[in-house]
Amino acid sequence: MSEAGPRVESNTHTDETIKSFQQLRLRRMLWGFTAQLLTIFIVVALFSYGMLPSWVVGVYLSVTLLASSGFLILLKTNTNLRFKDPSMTAGQILVPLLPSIFVMFFVTDPQARTAFMLTATSGLVFGMFALTRSGMLILSMLIAGAYLLLLVSLTLFAPQRINWQVESVMVFSYFAVLVTISYLTSFIAGMRRKLREQNHRLEQLVIRDPLTELPNRRCLMERLTSEMSRFERRTPEPSSLCISMLDVDHFKRINDMLGHDVGDTVLRRISETLSNALRKSDFVGRFGGEEFVVILPESSLEQAEQSVKRLQDAVAALEIPELPNGQRVTVSQGLTRYYPGERIEQTLKRADEALYRAKAAGRNCIIVVDPDDEDPFLN
Repeated sequence: MSEAGPRVESNTHTDETIKSFQQLRLRRMLWGFTAQLLTIFIVVALFSYGMLPSWVVGVYLSVTLLASSGFLILLKTNTNLRFKDPSMTAGQILVPLLPSIFVMFFVTDPQARTAFMLTATSGLVFGMFALTRSGMLILSMLIAGAYLLLLVSLTLFAPQRINWQVESVMVFSYFAVLVTISYLTSFIAGMRRKLREQNHRLEQLVIRDPLTELPNRRCLMERLTSEMSRFERRTPEPSSLCISMLDVDHFKRINDMLGHDVGDTVLRRISETLSNALRKSDFVGRFGGEEFVVILPESSLEQAEQSVKRLQDAVAALEIPELPNGQRVTVSQGLTRYYPGERIEQTLKRADEALYRAKAAGRNCIIVVDPDDEDPFLN
């Protein structure tokens, strides 16, 4: 019995996905920085009007710059991926609020604090990208709590800067706005999540075979094209890109004698077995009827043969109760290697011809064809 080749896991597609999401998070972060510029403008304006001392402005700018740089470093070093929310949404909303609260304590005109309340509310809108409804409400309560703490501090240490008659109206209005914004943003966030789920289901309908739930022929061809392009970009190395065309032996006999329901069950069980027996770097899809295609990237022909032999044995050992008298099913395979520069159709045709030879050789076997041993561009 052949041993399986080394398990090689390819992270290329995962890395590309992570990079794409990180770029999206960076854009959102830049949007947040743009919103902070508005607050900086307000702070500088208040200073120019004599409502803030210069040292307060200096502390605010220093802390804001330090916090923004920290978030940017976390993103650029991928440290944010260790967090439950890699977008750091709550942190990016709350942290800029702290220096704003500090500045609001020193504002000499109470009405000027309204501008900071508005910018804090606009920052809360960014929560719709990641936070749940409960998360948005908690965040709103934290913002409201910070503002109440500011008012208490002003009452204790600078009562001349606070007018509770005005503040009580402002606090009520502000809290009402926070609750409304929290509800609306969380509602929008929920709609976005539902839309993503619906899009995912639609994508699965487009790329999945409804019977076997394996990738369908369209998805299979796209993956094969992607793997071929990636192989062409790589520096020449011992590993190759191998393709196996797999066919269920005597499947027509199963359909004719036992019915299509049993035939469908056989295909589903074989599909599950193939998926479970593959390496993580490999890919299997339904090509059509009882034919499947297995893509084995970064494998020499010898390693690929060991891998598909494992598939062969797994299917042969499969017990299907719907088959009478303990009958087992087997598969035949045609294995080949992608020849650099050839068309996808040529590689598949060579694998299909090898499969035909496996059928002619008695089935339940693997025929390996190396393109170096024949004309790779044979039409």
